[in-house]
Amino acid sequence: MATPPHIPGLGAFLDKDSSTPRPAAPRPVTVAVWLLVLAAAAQIVASVMGIIHAVSPERAQVLQAQLAADPASTLSLEAMRNMGVITVVLAALATVSAYVLFAFFLHKGRMWARTATSVLVVLTLSQLVGIVFPGGFTTIAQLVLGSLAIALCYMPASKTFFADMKAYRG
Repeated sequence: MATPPHIPGLGAFLDKDSSTPRPAAPRPVTVAVWLLVLAAAAQIVASVMGIIHAVSPERAQVLQAQLAADPASTLSLEAMRNMGVITVVLAALATVSAYVLFAFFLHKGRMWARTATSVLVVLTLSQLVGIVFPGGFTTIAQLVLGSLAIALCYMPASKTFFADMKAYRG
């Protein structure tokens, strides 16, 4: 029987088949996972609001004024609206995917996911620039949920779980 190829770094994503039982995730880690899922849901709400704004008559007036200010522009109003919608959708897909992926790997006890979640929450701070309400409430919700999740991941029970999972994977 052939030996499977060795792929460097693949151990960060796959668990070894071990005869010892896998340590159970403590309650703080489980709560942190659900907080990240809620943050992903907040991003979905924010994205829906962003799409509604991108196709609104008020946004069309702003885009029309930009087009009028630059007579050499070859873009149309519809092209600019479509670019706005596509940007919102792609940003939503990336952000929601990141929240869900990091939540999944936090539950699996991956320390890198804890660090990546911290970076994601710090990047969410950049959304506070030019924040407009009521849409800004979703950004604040993401910051609060993400910060609580990170805090829970650094509690003593969580630290022990991450260390135990590292030892379990060998």
